[in-house]
Amino acid sequence: MPYELNALIAAEELIAVVTAEVPLARSAPLPHGLALVPMTDELHDALQHPSNAPDFGFKRFPSGFALRIAGWSKSAPIAYVEADDEHPAGRRAALWYDGRPTLGPLAPADGTPLADVLRALGTTDATTPAVTAAVDAYRRTPAGPAGA
Repeated sequence: MPYELNALIAAEELIAVVTAEVPLARSAPLPHGLALVPMTDELHDALQHPSNAPDFGFKRFPSGFALRIAGWSKSAPIAYVEADDEHPAGRRAALWYDGRPTLGPLAPADGTPLADVLRALGTTDATTPAVTAAVDAYRRTPAGPAGA
């Protein structure tokens, strides 16, 4: 069944800041001290902000969202990831830290975007597959969101 994933991923502490600032944001724990915030339609709409900030080639990146991610990243790295099973070229990931993008946006031609940002967030070759599997539980299918 086709799926789509759009989410923020960071250390649990930073995701707690995100959910405190954005009431519609819901977090889900991941292994290795990470957490995820699925980008629901409601959250996407709430995060829209008129801006000329880049969308980095992401399909569901709210307008002006790069400015918000940059702000959150001043205290710790944070990633935005997208995956669309029907359009593998749509798999992208980027990492922000210290107020700016520091990795990516990565696309499939660059390797494995999700695994690469997970490693930048501190996972190891041994733990990345478990975190990736946990992230997959929050993909959206035509039947609705999984996981959440």
